[in-house]
Amino acid sequence: MRRWLAGLLVLALAGCADLPAGVDGDLTDGWPAVPVAEQFRPALACHADVVERESADDYAPVGCDEPHLAETAVIADLPGSETVATGRGRAFRECSKRVGDFLGADWRTGWLVLQPVLPSAAAWTGGARWYRCDLVQTSPVSGELVRRTGSLRGSLKGAGPVRMTCANPTVVKERVTALVAVNCAREHTAEFAGVFSSRGTSAGELEKGCHTVIAKFAGLADDGTVRNRVGWLGFPPDAASWKLGDRAVRCFLWLNGERMTGTYRDAGPRKLKIHYVSR
Repeated sequence: MRRWLAGLLVLALAGCADLPAGVDGDLTDGWPAVPVAEQFRPALACHADVVERESADDYAPVGCDEPHLAETAVIADLPGSETVATGRGRAFRECSKRVGDFLGADWRTGWLVLQPVLPSAAAWTGGARWYRCDLVQTSPVSGELVRRTGSLRGSLKGAGPVRMTCANPTVVKERVTALVAVNCAREHTAEFAGVFSSRGTSAGELEKGCHTVIAKFAGLADDGTVRNRVGWLGFPPDAASWKLGDRAVRCFLWLNGERMTGTYRDAGPRKLKIHYVSR
């Protein structure tokens, strides 16, 4: 029996050289190779909603000329060693560096929120490590997200509704309860001076940092007399942004309710005289 099976095998192999008519011996019969599966990757676009993670099934971008909440400014990749927890923080930091070219200035100088978006849980498990940097406009009055039309590209290059400049705040017991942005040529009581990176959110930390920012903005010596020349308003990041790694505090020059007209950039000590009593 073993010899018969061996002989049958030899005959079968030998017969391959002489195939019946119409048989070419190509088992694939000319079929194309199966393409390699490609992972979903988002594109630069606008979005009707703000999300933290995105899947191919849920991805539904809209044209930026249509009403939307978010706009993707940058898409890049995280190292494969990142976890979701560390990846979100790293994506936020990288987005903070990268979106400035898209906007024309540091995103923190505008009425904006930066939202990093990661792949869905299933896509992450499958190896996807892209992240996208979404930008959302906010209302200075209420802090609510603004549904807008048009792209944010270049929106911080000049004066406009997205850029922080001058404002009329409502201050109740040392808390800002409302903030209305106005053109600096009109009367106002506060002017955006800049941003600093804070180690904490205590009143002392905010005051010290904002005094330094305002001194540089207004052309004052950063010494103990700053508090006798100007007041300040400081806006630290909310708890969710702080957790992501945002430490930027936005500082406004404020003259304790006194009316200003025009910018106080480089106003100097002659215009900003000592006239407040130190507490």
